[in-house]
Amino acid sequence: MRVLIVDDHPVTRDGLRSALSSSGEVEIVGEAGSGEEAIQLVAEAKPDVVFMDVRLPGMSGIEATRHILECAPEARVIVFTVEESRTALADAMRAGVSGYLLKDSSSTELVHSAKLAMEGKVVIHPTLTRAFIEEVQYLDHRPDTPLSRRESEILQKVAYGASTKEVAHALGISPHTVKTHLERIFEKLGANDRAQAVAIALRRGLVD
Repeated sequence: MRVLIVDDHPVTRDGLRSALSSSGEVEIVGEAGSGEEAIQLVAEAKPDVVFMDVRLPGMSGIEATRHILECAPEARVIVFTVEESRTALADAMRAGVSGYLLKDSSSTELVHSAKLAMEGKVVIHPTLTRAFIEEVQYLDHRPDTPLSRRESEILQKVAYGASTKEVAHALGISPHTVKTHLERIFEKLGANDRAQAVAIALRRGLVD
């Protein structure tokens, strides 16, 4: 798993590098101290996962994430920060991140989150899950959805990290049917995978 680290504090980058490298499953392909540098390194190093701080000099981590996912939609961006505000969390999810972790996360949690992100799942630090749900629920306006009721139900569960089997069990349908619905969801939203579909749906207010 190829990882890029983005943080303007060298000490934090050193700690994150050590934590990820200790697993033996991660190859650090680059480090950046700014959003602009991160965008350039993503194009050059082509990481699978980017660990991104929110507070960066100049371009914010959220803005950098938007640029990265526009140019490299196959990349997975996980926010790794001390920023716990609901606004930052919601902005990050709408930008298309695959995870939002606080800097007290263990090395095991970091590696596990990266793996889940690569599987198309969205990971939120346990202490922030309720804050994220509450923030999204503040949205008063929900645009007309192109999704059917069943597709909306499936995408909602996927947004909370449910696997295909878990969605099938919860809705009383077969995994094959879930996969078929997901393919239709991807087509309707112009998404390539689960993470991108969830990101698009969050930006458009299609899921809570």
